[in-house]
Amino acid sequence: MKTRVLVFLALFAMLTATGATAGETPKPILWKTQSVFPLNMPLTDNALALWAKKVQEMSGGRLKIELHGEGEIVKGPEVYNAVRDGILDAGQNTPAWQKGRFPAGDLFYTLPGGVTEYHDYILWVYTGGGWQLAQEMYKNEVVVFPLGLTPPEEIWSNKEIKSLKDFKGLKMRNAGLSMELFQKLGSSVVLMAGGEVVPSLQRGVIDAAEFCDASMDAALGLHEVAKYVVGPPIHMGSNMFQLLVNPKAWNALPADLKSIVREATISATLEGYARHWGEAIKAFDKIRQKVKVIRLSPQDQAEARRLTIEILEEKSAKDPFFKKVWESQRDFKKAYQPYHNFTAFTAAE
Repeated sequence: MKTRVLVFLALFAMLTATGATAGETPKPILWKTQSVFPLNMPLTDNALALWAKKVQEMSGGRLKIELHGEGEIVKGPEVYNAVRDGILDAGQNTPAWQKGRFPAGDLFYTLPGGVTEYHDYILWVYTGGGWQLAQEMYKNEVVVFPLGLTPPEEIWSNKEIKSLKDFKGLKMRNAGLSMELFQKLGSSVVLMAGGEVVPSLQRGVIDAAEFCDASMDAALGLHEVAKYVVGPPIHMGSNMFQLLVNPKAWNALPADLKSIVREATISATLEGYARHWGEAIKAFDKIRQKVKVIRLSPQDQAEARRLTIEILEEKSAKDPFFKKVWESQRDFKKAYQPYHNFTAFTAAE
């Protein structure tokens, strides 16, 4: 009898020490996250917010996501460092904000001049090693997943753009690899936060800008301050964003929650892209009633592509990792193009 009592007391002490009781539900894990955009923007709604909803539902509430918009904890360009340093557990970001540290980040979008478009890019990301190359780029500073893809973008201007020659002398807001493209076209380029674009166009600080797709641009109010919208998007087609996760927060998750976080990024990206397209269609219908729509000629499109490839080769000659990523994209597109061309329809509407 005495032995049984001692065993019972030992077991009770173990349970008390671990804080566990029979049938107790484990305490949910809470992740503090922030987007580089405000929470009311389409890209946040169709990416980070949608991902958070899926994670919480798929995990049965075991992993809760606390959402914050740009500037609530840190400024947009500081999201990467905040995740790396543990101020945030995770964040939605764009590689453009790390352009100085990681030049190859400019390749993790569709490329200017239509060198890569949505279809080739998304296939490369998920089946051609793109995802793994993004992780290699950031090393072990953060854990990275693709999260958030926009419909094709446009260019806004207060000066009429009839050809590529009309970009010469313009003051333009750009980001990513398009900065080099427009420099080659003779523009004076500047990188500024989204919130500064509308007032800068309004005051004449800049003549033209690219930001995002029709729904994001309309939400920002670009159609209220610009006279012209220009396409196709020679600066960049679809813009892919990313989920950055703090390595300590990631490693603390059990295997099943890691799978949920990862799979939710894929689901949210593809579902969000479709939802985002629906919003962009409606937004563009309003935009074209407000401003003049300009479409660049096939010759100008081909020249933008030629200049882009020239930039890619120049940057590859200076940066081995940039070269590695660009060659991966180039070779993947070359391998997939024959089947793509065979199955694609070319008949006029």
